Amino acid sequence: MKAIDFIGASCLALCFWAASCTGASAQTDATAKPKIGIAMAEFDDNFPTLLREAMSKEARKQGWKPVFADGHSDQQRQNTEVASLIANDHVDAIVILAVDATATATMTKTIRDAKVPLVYVNRKPSEPIGDGMAYVGSQDILAGRMQADYVAQQLGGKGEVALMVGQLSTEAAVLRTRGFKEVLAHYPGMHLAIEQVGDWSREKGMAMTADWLKQDKKLDAIVANNDEMAIGAIIALHKAGRAPGSIFIMGIDATPDALAQMDRGAMKATVYQDAKGQGVAAVDLAIAMKKGEPNVQRAVDVPFKLITPQNYKDLMAY
Repeated sequence: MKAIDFIGASCLALCFWAASCTGASAQTDATAKPKIGIAMAEFDDNFPTLLREAMSKEARKQGWKPVFADGHSDQQRQNTEVASLIANDHVDAIVILAVDATATATMTKTIRDAKVPLVYVNRKPSEPIGDGMAYVGSQDILAGRMQADYVAQQLGGKGEVALMVGQLSTEAAVLRTRGFKEVLAHYPGMHLAIEQVGDWSREKGMAMTADWLKQDKKLDAIVANNDEMAIGAIIALHKAGRAPGSIFIMGIDATPDALAQMDRGAMKATVYQDAKGQGVAAVDLAIAMKKGEPNVQRAVDVPFKLITPQNYKDLMAY
């Protein structure tokens, strides 16, 4: 072999070796990243989507790999997925938005037996927050109170109100409804004419409102436990040929869809539930627990904020 050929072959071999090492190193780095399991009640609803995106972004920012599981609104399925996150994905910490906050005991036991840090987000579990656990959310009763106060003020303390209630298995629906009723009781001219469960669903909100309109219910306001049901009410009004502002409509969450409806004048107000704040806090808390940091909080409260025509544009960019 000529000297120049030998040198060329050696260089080529060296390049292949370097490329191989670089690829192996990159693969090792990816494998070495700690994993955080993020188990969602469902993927296809507005607020959970915002929450999931916030958690994913924060996990990657912290150098962790998010591993997702979609419960498809089925608690048994979520139980199985959580067990798989531990047994098959070997996650180092878990954040859960529970399908059914009253039926989280199985997941909690599975995770605690594996000694994996656990943070429940948005929906507080019915069992006590014990060792190796934490909760991040907002005080839902305050959101209900904000709604009732604002609606009463806008209607001059007089009017017939329909209340759309979320899933009764969630603490959020129970507390938002309770808070609303507590405050409404202080306005003798305000009457809760209808209270109906809509399971957080835009479709059910639309169906309920369409039914009320067919029955010729005389309503001054439709107030919903979340924005999706409120948007359903707006769609029903539109389909019935009613002007968007003919009934005062208010929700909770301040999702981008709700803010767009406020911009059109169809939704009169909402209450901001900070998906980004909850998501970031939940991930940061889970990571801190895994690292064994001292004085880690067991509960983090992310405040609600009343959103009206005067301030809704401040949120339009999020």
